[in-house]
Amino acid sequence: MKTVEEIEKMLSESGASDFWGTKKEVKELPNIIHDDETITYATSGLWDGKTWLIVSTDKRVIFLDKGMIFGLKQIEIPLNKINSIVYKKGFFLGEIEIWDGATMMKVTNILNKTLVPFVNAVNKAKEKFERAQQTSVADELIKFKRLLDQGVITRKEFERKKRELLDEDQ
Repeated sequence: MKTVEEIEKMLSESGASDFWGTKKEVKELPNIIHDDETITYATSGLWDGKTWLIVSTDKRVIFLDKGMIFGLKQIEIPLNKINSIVYKKGFFLGEIEIWDGATMMKVTNILNKTLVPFVNAVNKAKEKFERAQQTSVADELIKFKRLLDQGVITRKEFERKKRELLDEDQ
């Protein structure tokens, strides 16, 4: 488990610093961020009438709301499930829409200075994640093609495994 200091260092290194109304959510991050996960940026805004911390990592986007009475609410969207992310800038504040299939999360009242860096961090992490996934699927296909060429598996087994790998990637 990461420490609060490690989390704060990741946030600082990402350039994220303005978390109005979400200090208790930041303190919860050591319980949420996995050991093999890196924070790429974070911001805060309003969703569903409450202030949420929105964290971009190299694996997912996390929405956190730690209430005084009701505990912690957490919503996650894996990077490979994000279809698009859109932002709108206002005079001081903006908003972000994150589309996950047919679902849309709309967070408002985000400081303009954190809006574009957050969107860029999510898009960059998503692209990197997708490249890593494509490489690993390609590597698996090559491995099974070699097994087919060596006669270790049949054409039917190869085609089945190929379909599985390609279906997993989507």
